[in-house]
Amino acid sequence: METLDTYIRKVENQEIKGILLKLKNEMRKPDVTWESVKTILVSVEQKNPIILKEIFSLLIKESE
Repeated sequence: METLDTYIRKVENQEIKGILLKLKNEMRKPDVTWESVKTILVSVEQKNPIILKEIFSLLIKESE
């Protein structure tokens, strides 16, 4: 099963990889807010909407 970590390792675009790493780190914070996550997700969508859809499914699977 692919995870966000394994997905990030496969990303070749360094700008998108950086945004995804920021998302991963933000989500690991105990006091994470929806607004902070949403801001990062909007950045991903602006760079590549397809990647946003792919990581949504990974995030949902990881939260189960």
